[in-house]
Amino acid sequence: MKACFFGMGSIGMRHARNLRHLLWTRGYKGEIHALRSGRGGEMPEGLADRNCASWNDLEPPYDLVFITNPTMMHYETLLKAESLGKSIFIEKPVFHSSSVASGIPRSLSGKTVHVACPMRFHPIIEHLKARLPGDVFAARLLCSSYLPDWRKGRDYRAVYSARRELGGGVALDLIHELDYARWLFGEPEKVVRVSGKYSALETDCDDGAAFIMTCGGRLVEVHLDYFGRKARRELELFCKDDTFVCDLIQRTVTSLLSGETTTFPQEDLYEKEMVYFLDLSEKGEQSFNSLEDGLATLRIAEGGERE
Repeated sequence: MKACFFGMGSIGMRHARNLRHLLWTRGYKGEIHALRSGRGGEMPEGLADRNCASWNDLEPPYDLVFITNPTMMHYETLLKAESLGKSIFIEKPVFHSSSVASGIPRSLSGKTVHVACPMRFHPIIEHLKARLPGDVFAARLLCSSYLPDWRKGRDYRAVYSARRELGGGVALDLIHELDYARWLFGEPEKVVRVSGKYSALETDCDDGAAFIMTCGGRLVEVHLDYFGRKARRELELFCKDDTFVCDLIQRTVTSLLSGETTTFPQEDLYEKEMVYFLDLSEKGEQSFNSLEDGLATLRIAEGGERE
């Protein structure tokens, strides 16, 4: 099975390692090609079978195409790469702007296209998707961490997360929360967004954002930031007879009334997602986070009424 990665930064290398391991466990003779700018840092020896300096160095057709370069480049890369492979994996967010949607080629409709959504593979999110309490009338989602701690040894000011022109900013970079809110609670009927630059971090993009939505009659609040000094990823569910706090980092769900805590297993979400994508590719099936779904989540991140 032959795969090509467009972009081989930290996330591209993670996906490539998982893909190589998975192909080996399934008995495939895997071959990975990588087209990269070289700005993503040194790539471990042996991760790619062929390093390509330009599009002319590629050797299509490919079974799998991975678009893992900076967000601002996703759309252009998709237009050029979609004819090179059968199944396409696009890192989140799908594009830098939903305005490009009108230019998406019709030929993509028959391909397997998956937009990255690793939080959907979190055991707590999977549990809630299958068994969401019927009496949830409000939810609060939080993703807070300190951007300079994300990539050890690299200047945070130079990475795409901190740079608007590369598709940075919390609403796009931390779009996972908006994705799984939509996944669990349904399409929002109304969205209000407050966002801006609030901290002393040296970025030229929004470092904090809050969304207030109504989804299926529920009140859903989402807080995203780059400046929280202790990493937190939490989901609170307000129900008729209890309130549950889901700590997605510690993998626990706690009842605030009884104090009872349930701990979920440690799992690699990116490995699970790669298994899912490879299964889709082998069967020629469509993803539960298709190109259209990725665009729907992107429109939430972009919009709503502004306060």
